[in-house]
Amino acid sequence: MAVIEVVRGDGSRASRHLSIRLAWLAAIWIVSTTAFFVAASLLHLLVPK
Repeated sequence: MAVIEVVRGDGSRASRHLSIRLAWLAAIWIVSTTAFFVAASLLHLLVPK
């Protein structure tokens, strides 16, 4: 995965374009938010009322 390669390195090969950096930020934010809501929904279904 590209993220692992960027994180593993010293950042010298990271993109200098602001639009690509913002796209990575948006992608990571969307994935983490989705994962949070999925985990919260599963937890909500598992906890008895």
